[in-house]
Amino acid sequence: MFSKAFRVKSNTAIKGSDRRKLRTDVAAAFPALSSEQLSELVPNREELNVVKLYAHKGDAVTVYANNRNPVLFEMEKTFYPTVYTLWSYPDLLPAFSTWPPVLQRLAGGADLMLPGVMVPSCGLPQVQQGTLCAITLVGNRAPVAVGVATMSTAEMLAAGMKGKGFTVLHAYTDHLWGFGDKSYPPIIAPLVAEPAELENTDDDDKDEKGPEPDNDLCIAPSLQMNIGNLSLQEGDGCARLMEEEKPSETGAVEMAEDIAELQPETEDGRTPQERMDELLHQCFFSCLKM
Repeated sequence: MFSKAFRVKSNTAIKGSDRRKLRTDVAAAFPALSSEQLSELVPNREELNVVKLYAHKGDAVTVYANNRNPVLFEMEKTFYPTVYTLWSYPDLLPAFSTWPPVLQRLAGGADLMLPGVMVPSCGLPQVQQGTLCAITLVGNRAPVAVGVATMSTAEMLAAGMKGKGFTVLHAYTDHLWGFGDKSYPPIIAPLVAEPAELENTDDDDKDEKGPEPDNDLCIAPSLQMNIGNLSLQEGDGCARLMEEEKPSETGAVEMAEDIAELQPETEDGRTPQERMDELLHQCFFSCLKM
């Protein structure tokens, strides 16, 4: 509607009685607004102007400007918020998301087609035909357009998300937006993270934690054995493993020499020390096979 320049008929300050009536009408049109928000939108004493204009197609429109920014416009006794108002109250209307490249077409006067509507994992808002809706961009809850649903949510889904979904009345960067201070939309994070964002978050977490260890190459500490500290003791006809303090190199040599001198050779020509060494080797290789 405001994709082309409009003609201003009059621009006057609102009177006290008209201001009170406007507040009552806005409260009825948008019951979700609290009394505090209503006072911000239609203040008691701050500058509030009534601008009567004609759109390029000849439609008569009344615009209400707060501090020179259009906050509401009225057509055929129906009130519509501008993007300036929706940036302050992003949850005022049910919102549908589209992709950034679509915005240029909306500002140029195009309506929003259903193939351009992103269906979130939590589902679409439930609306009826004729419901006033906000249009946002994926990843930002700040509305960039205002439109009227051409069908209910159930009908949208039944149609396979094909056809015209919304008649767009006003959009960011159109001439009504240009009538204000031409500020940019704020960044308002989505209430629910979208699938693409969740995947990026998971990837970031993996990068921060570093690569995961290779389980095939890891040995649990409880299964690790210090084989160098194992010795053999003979008792009750069997040999058993036990962990003991490792003797010093000099002490080990002296102990081996003493045993060799004291122990006589056996029938097979081996000393008890040699038999013990053989038993130690057998136990060592048995541990490696386990």
